[in-house]
Amino acid sequence: MKAAVFHGPRDIRFEEVETPTLEEGEVLLRVRACGICGSDLHTYRHGMFEEFLGLPVEGGCILGHEFSGEVAEICGDAGGFEVGDRVVTVSRGANAEFVKISPPETELLMPFDESVSFVEAATTEPLGTSLHAVNLAHPKDQEIHVIMGAGIIGLGVLQCIKSQSSAKTIVVDLSDKRLAMATELGADLTINASKIDLVLTMLGSGLLGLDVPLAGKVDAVYDCAGVTKSFEGTSVLAQAVSIVKEDGKVIIVAVFEKPPEIEWNLVVRKGVRLFGSWAWSPEELAQASRLIGSGKIDRKPLVSHTFSLENAAEAYETQLQEEEAIKVVLTP
Repeated sequence: MKAAVFHGPRDIRFEEVETPTLEEGEVLLRVRACGICGSDLHTYRHGMFEEFLGLPVEGGCILGHEFSGEVAEICGDAGGFEVGDRVVTVSRGANAEFVKISPPETELLMPFDESVSFVEAATTEPLGTSLHAVNLAHPKDQEIHVIMGAGIIGLGVLQCIKSQSSAKTIVVDLSDKRLAMATELGADLTINASKIDLVLTMLGSGLLGLDVPLAGKVDAVYDCAGVTKSFEGTSVLAQAVSIVKEDGKVIIVAVFEKPPEIEWNLVVRKGVRLFGSWAWSPEELAQASRLIGSGKIDRKPLVSHTFSLENAAEAYETQLQEEEAIKVVLTP
């Protein structure tokens, strides 16, 4: 089969690899769409998390863990699935024509309706990640929630908040394209942090277009940005601690390429509640799929680019361009 093989930082090659063979209880999926995750970019840029995210093959590994496809082959009992079923799931190695699903992983196989495209369905896993973060914050009507980072996860956080409550939402990013998408999805306010000092503005007297003052009123902040190896300055996490109210919540969704600096005395003095938000529960993943299937959350606008598997190297480079791309999806 054909696959996009990662050989090292910024080195992905379209190659022929061995098609997986099945053992009892395993399922072979024909991959139809696979999103490029922010976590994949840590591997692509620096080789980080390769052992966790990549499926080893000769000379490298195959990335890709958020995808949809069709059941191509079944060995033994596979929980009632049949060849041809349209399914979404999570595994490793989906930057390829086929991917093998092990017996424990078959529990996460979920069918989806023909009204949902394969590309839309491939965004289920990141939506589950966003949903988990929002469930930790438990938004309530009229609260103020600040989302820092408007990639697929941050925009998913926005969508999940809007699906659960009428909380006021402020989205912060450096990309006008992504902020425009946040506005389209219902954000009450967007801020380009390259043009406005977020902390000074939040702690100042300005209303920023909202009908309530912000000083001391921010109930929850989501760090969906993290820290890259090349970043210099005040981290998003440190900014989040500064602007959240006393006894407020900071939800850390992003991962860090280097340790962020943070004023721990401020965390202590304000009684800030820090939540690490990792992935999703199986129930949240299923809920994310239902939100897409019901039309309550529309993921179509978030897919900015699609590429063939043959052009995977260009796809990864495009996903790095935050001003150009929101979500890039490979369509093997």
